[in-house]
Amino acid sequence: MATILREVPLQNGLTVRFLDHTRHYFGDFHLVRLEIVCEIRLDVAHFEDVTAFEDARRLLGDDVSYRRFVEQMGVPTSSMDDVKQQLMANFTSHSLGYVSSHAFPARFVHSELERARGKRLKAPGFLVSGHD
Repeated sequence: MATILREVPLQNGLTVRFLDHTRHYFGDFHLVRLEIVCEIRLDVAHFEDVTAFEDARRLLGDDVSYRRFVEQMGVPTSSMDDVKQQLMANFTSHSLGYVSSHAFPARFVHSELERARGKRLKAPGFLVSGHD
């Protein structure tokens, strides 16, 4: 079970959570693995109209999750806390601006919607190429 290391509330109303999935690797070494999660609730404001919103909810559910894993292998016990801090700082300096943007929730929801539609079209029984 993951431990929450940090929660970062964002100006766009979302919260980014850093979850610790670190595990023992061998000897005094560990795989430091952090999961970065941000839950985004579908909102009718993300869509052109209520019909598009309802279609998206049927396909995606009420929420979508932004989820990334960052990790470093072979970390000695004495360095684990420093490595976790470095991994969180790296995400914060390189990606938090993108996730905290006011446009991010709608963009991400639409990206997940396109991905879900693509998966549905590639499922058995669906014609993808237009050929029999």
